[in-house]
Amino acid sequence: MAKSRSILVVDDDDNLVYVLSVLLRAHGYEVFTAYNGLDGYGQYFRHPTEFVVTDIQMPGMDGLEMMRCIRSVNPDVKTIYASGALERFQTNVEEEQRAHDVTTLRKPYSTNTIVDLLNADSGRGAGL
Repeated sequence: MAKSRSILVVDDDDNLVYVLSVLLRAHGYEVFTAYNGLDGYGQYFRHPTEFVVTDIQMPGMDGLEMMRCIRSVNPDVKTIYASGALERFQTNVEEEQRAHDVTTLRKPYSTNTIVDLLNADSGRGAGL
């Protein structure tokens, strides 16, 4: 079972992971991190979270594939996909949005945007 106010941040940009983790901890989230999809998949099973913020395009297992694996166990995990090339993944992301609680962000984005999305979700109880 996912812990409330917990988040997994997965991105191959270690600076972005660091900044997001510091910011989210300052806002009261328990944060776990990974730097690629395979590590993110393992981290989720060690520390199930309510939210996942993930890059889509990463070496090895990408964010979409990682989330398919995670959703095989927890289809209700809330996800924010981030990418500088959303149009490349548009069809797959649209499928995800129809089936799951998914939001997308185009990189670069303001880190405060993540906090605003998460706080909005916490306030209304469903959907990002």
